[in-house]
Amino acid sequence: MKICSVASMPSAREKALKAFQRLRRYQCSDGNGIVRCISCGVSIEAKRCDGGHYEGRSNRATELENDNVWGQCKRCNGPLGGNTIAYRNRLIARIGLDRVERVEHMALAYRGDESALQLLSEVDAHRVKTKRTNKEYEQLAKAYTVLANQLAKEKCID
Repeated sequence: MKICSVASMPSAREKALKAFQRLRRYQCSDGNGIVRCISCGVSIEAKRCDGGHYEGRSNRATELENDNVWGQCKRCNGPLGGNTIAYRNRLIARIGLDRVERVEHMALAYRGDESALQLLSEVDAHRVKTKRTNKEYEQLAKAYTVLANQLAKEKCID
């Protein structure tokens, strides 16, 4: 008898992450649906690039932060392991050192660094300490999908 493996359904968190990354790719694109990779600068269609995380997506405090997720080519996000030095340099040029350090402090605080936690605003500190529920992830996934679909129409992406 043949046993078939059943692929598990994506979790509410995975759905939210996927929808958010799609939204961020579309937000980062120009009016023609083209994104410049945050790491290497290559131009690529928004629907063909990744929503690359500066701080890894396993960090719950920064996983859905706009300043942490940018359009990134598959080469930089895959084989080059995020191309993090170039990512950080271009991110500073795009949003400024203060905002990059905010993301870095949130990530450090999530991993237990008390000194980083002290540097955060009250709102960001709360985000670091609060765990999202499945219901919240489900709601976010729906909201991000609606917004991404609107952008896709506006920018003729899909």
